[in-house]
Amino acid sequence: MISLFLSFFSLYLATLLMSLGTGLYNTFIALHLAEQGVSQVWIGLLIAAFYTGQVLGARFGHKLVQRVGHIRAYAISAAMVTVLVLAQTITPLLPIWVFLRFLTGATMVTQYMVLESWLNDQADQNQRGSVFAFYMVMSGLGLVFGQMTVSFFSPEDLTTLNVVAMSMALCLIPVAITRRSHPALQVHAPIKLKVFIRLVPMSMFVLFVAGSITGSFYGLGPVYASKEGMDTDQVAVFLSVSVMAGLLSQWPMGWLSDRIYRLNMIRFNALLLGLLTIPFYGYWHLPYSVMLIMVAIFGVLQFTIYPLATAFANEHVDPSLRVGLSGVLLMTYGVGASLGPLLVGKLMDIGGAPMFYIYTSLAAFSLVIFVRKEKVKGTYKVDPEPFVPMSVNVQASPMATALDPRVDESIDISSDEQAMEKVLDIIQAGDPITELNLPHRADTDHSVADEDLALAGEEMADEGGEGAGATGEAAAGKDVAGEAAAGDDGADEAAIDSATAHDGATDESANKNIADVRHPTAPPEKKT
Repeated sequence: MISLFLSFFSLYLATLLMSLGTGLYNTFIALHLAEQGVSQVWIGLLIAAFYTGQVLGARFGHKLVQRVGHIRAYAISAAMVTVLVLAQTITPLLPIWVFLRFLTGATMVTQYMVLESWLNDQADQNQRGSVFAFYMVMSGLGLVFGQMTVSFFSPEDLTTLNVVAMSMALCLIPVAITRRSHPALQVHAPIKLKVFIRLVPMSMFVLFVAGSITGSFYGLGPVYASKEGMDTDQVAVFLSVSVMAGLLSQWPMGWLSDRIYRLNMIRFNALLLGLLTIPFYGYWHLPYSVMLIMVAIFGVLQFTIYPLATAFANEHVDPSLRVGLSGVLLMTYGVGASLGPLLVGKLMDIGGAPMFYIYTSLAAFSLVIFVRKEKVKGTYKVDPEPFVPMSVNVQASPMATALDPRVDESIDISSDEQAMEKVLDIIQAGDPITELNLPHRADTDHSVADEDLALAGEEMADEGGEGAGATGEAAAGKDVAGEAAAGDDGADEAAIDSATAHDGATDESANKNIADVRHPTAPPEKKT
């Protein structure tokens, strides 16, 4: 285990430095603006801009990697993040800060994409779980260290952003000195979102709510603590205790979730979170030591909803669709993290600091009310997979999905347009998903060396339309399960009508086998 950690140490160190900078960056911005008496709406908007940039920047990052390669894309992104952070020390204008924060998030996600691509490319299949766990731990520790570091600086002093910029620049060094070979470029087709909305609507709702709670915590938690009279040192501990508790609780929570029905655990977590936050409504004065104990419990409850919902979703989606599933769930979580701070900031502006935990309670109770076992038909349920701990950080890099040990890219079809059209037809027809005769995901990947990206891109564009159809095999009658919400027949019919209008009506395609699709041969990989 130690040798595995050391073999990826340079990449883990880069992750630690990036997360440290992110933790310090977001915490300091919130405290600085609160000290300046800025409206919580602006603070929420700034944190929302950062997370929105991460969600939307993944597409740009992938194009940048395709154009210049992983190493150059990482260097460009690190340089841009450093410049964008330092630019905030030049002007105090908040609209410009919002724009800079958006660009920072959009650029930083490319760095995470490169690191995760590298880990995925270099890790053996049987090492994925351990590699992913180390990555998650280093990301969480970096976040905690960044939050603790804020206690060394004055909230009024913008030179703290220099330290953030230094951290972002330093993360270049571990990547520059690594002796590992460059990761191969993986070219993926767009994911069909409609399929997963139909398969796992409840899990997506849970993740959206959980993302809004977590995004609000990172953006406005420091503001709440400051408004409650805590000094900078106390704010740092207040935040770090919650995040560390959430990080350490992943493994015992996973042990329980492998033995208890996960939907019940999500509801129990949400119920406890909603009830235990009531003393923070502002009607009672709590000693600081009691508050630390309480926020540690909050961390355990709120940061484990994400992995529990992800594990539940994986129980209801065929293994050949899990790359797409992971990406959709991560995007949903990121959208929630983007919108949550906006809403909570407005509520805190109207009702004061206690509205921070009032919103947390209401969001948690919404999960208790709407997430019910009776709404899960289990039409597409598969054998349950073991619980996998997830990062306590909010990031939207789609490459993190490939590190999930539940994902097998060699059999995945979720990026294949024709295959996903077939899956959508089957779902709309209400038929069970069987073992379809579909191309493996490995057959659609094109891997090229960094120095040959431009040439390979031209070759793939020239050859892209030359695929030849092959003879299909009869689909097996084995049932594969998924998650579906009951009592939504009217909404389902509307969704089917909309999807049919978009994709064209199908007559018998839901009951026919799809032929194998042969893709053009990838150019040989060249070592640099």
